[in-house]
Amino acid sequence: MTLFQFTLKNLLRRPTRTVLTIMGIGLGIGAVVALLGLAWGLGESWSDAYKARRTDLVVRKTGGGFLAQPFPDNLADGVRATPGVAAAANLLTEILSIEEVPTMVVSGREWGSFLWDSLEIIDGKLPAAATDKSVVLGKLAAEMLEKKVGDTLTIEVEDFKVAAIVDGKAVVENGAIIMALPLLQEVTGKPGQVNFINIRLDHKGEDPKAVAQLIEQKISGCRVDIADQVVANNDGVKTFEAMNWGTSAIAILVGTFGVMNTMFMSVFERSREIGILIALGWKRARILRMIVWESVALCVAAGVVGIIAGMGLLKVLSVTPWMQGRLEPHFGWDLVGLAMGLAVVVGLASGFFPALHCTKINPSIAIRSA
Repeated sequence: MTLFQFTLKNLLRRPTRTVLTIMGIGLGIGAVVALLGLAWGLGESWSDAYKARRTDLVVRKTGGGFLAQPFPDNLADGVRATPGVAAAANLLTEILSIEEVPTMVVSGREWGSFLWDSLEIIDGKLPAAATDKSVVLGKLAAEMLEKKVGDTLTIEVEDFKVAAIVDGKAVVENGAIIMALPLLQEVTGKPGQVNFINIRLDHKGEDPKAVAQLIEQKISGCRVDIADQVVANNDGVKTFEAMNWGTSAIAILVGTFGVMNTMFMSVFERSREIGILIALGWKRARILRMIVWESVALCVAAGVVGIIAGMGLLKVLSVTPWMQGRLEPHFGWDLVGLAMGLAVVVGLASGFFPALHCTKINPSIAIRSA
């Protein structure tokens, strides 16, 4: 019998305890998968939106939460005059409760800007003018609101006609309500205010970072980020990720002590057996490897359970009214690899001390005490 087979046989001696231990640490790893899947998915969803708009740089006010604080929309004039900037478009983004849907992204876009170019019309047609009291719905937003072209949509206390349903090429775009900037400014009571300026560079050899520095020198109190780094640099997102990591660390720590307790119990119950193995000539290093392998095998099995549970939870969350159309959870081999890596680390950490104790067993005393 190989050492690996011997290890598995030991784990199967107490199937109930083994299964409960696997479930316990599996729940911790599942929490890691679900929380990090949400955090990474949030960043990817908004990065996809910027790619769909072909936005290179984003201007926003320093500080604030996930949605930046408003600032005057006339700052875009100075941005357009910056060397290397091909176009700049004002954007006001709000998260509002719309009819029966608790939270939705509502996007007010500068009329005639490139922000409208990426919208592929599925049904209807875009408003004829910025003054038209009409909105455009992303295809996911239309499904959630159960609206079609020609229906009336109430935002705050104002009624708007649904002019078109579009495919925005990103989950954030498809889950949004889109309207002309002046309309959203009026509805939200923020005349002349925006919270983002989207910038498209002319791509004639200019360094995006250099252009961003020039714009920051012109606009005090604002920062300029490269589009795919906007979410990563957002204070609200950083707080969200930190909370997720903190919660995950607590779950993993609890699981580690749970596995360690199981391994100590296993060692105490098998003291006579281990004493006999040592008496038969097993080296103490081999005994140590056996116990550590048992711990790692438990945690690897728990890792598989946790990955399945975490992915399943992410799948359920992705279709809930709170998530649908706002972000698409991250599913990827990097997340699987991280979860399995954590499982192995937990197995090594929780198995080392019980294994070390095991190597100090006196075989003659262990055999007599049984």
